[in-house]
Amino acid sequence: MNPETAHLIESSAGWRELSAAAAENRLPQSAGAVIPRVMQETFAEMFGRLVLGDGELWHDGKHPDMIYAGKITSAPPIDECRRLQGELALHPLSAKRRLAVVWNASNLSAESSNSLLKITEEPPLHGNILFISDEDKLLPTIKSRIWLVHIDLPEEMMQPKAMPEGYDEWASWMEKAKKSSPEILLLEMQSWERALIQKNDYGKAAEIDFLVRIMEQKHISVPLIEDTVFALFKEEVPDEQIFGGLW
Repeated sequence: MNPETAHLIESSAGWRELSAAAAENRLPQSAGAVIPRVMQETFAEMFGRLVLGDGELWHDGKHPDMIYAGKITSAPPIDECRRLQGELALHPLSAKRRLAVVWNASNLSAESSNSLLKITEEPPLHGNILFISDEDKLLPTIKSRIWLVHIDLPEEMMQPKAMPEGYDEWASWMEKAKKSSPEILLLEMQSWERALIQKNDYGKAAEIDFLVRIMEQKHISVPLIEDTVFALFKEEVPDEQIFGGLW
């Protein structure tokens, strides 16, 4: 779990609601979270520790009683949703509960959503289900059955921010980036994207959005993020030279 990302989550009003409910033993069995994509894996682990306990069974952010449907980048199809129902109903392997995580929940098809309605409204006594999304666009049939929280970034991180320009600015950014986590760097790149959109530079904004998505999927390290971003946007190395060699 990344400490910087965890700190951002802990500072949000939504997380304070959840942690207070857990402390009072009133955490809902069916919950949902709207949270930036790059923070979702850390959030899922943090929520999992609230539900399953903070013991030694966690390994690389995973727990034997934590099950998943879909991916951060894609909602689960109907067959995965049906499988999830069966797995959540099984007796816990090591904890007192089981937790099912549904990724990219705002993009669930109507068919997939409908297949999860019953288990969302009436989970097994030992089961919790968590819907995670980066947009508040859950279908009303699901949204009405869960406790939905928003994990918002601090206001300063939501502000558009200009991309570095000259070599001095890039050198300063790269030196600072060495002390950051991949998630924080990707969030900063998204602030560049917002600034470019304000300037109507949609082409470069789309390039940044594409790069952020690839780096999320591949779990790219900080040095590789730095080198790739610098090569693309300062040195203007063609995309195919970078992506052809790396991916």
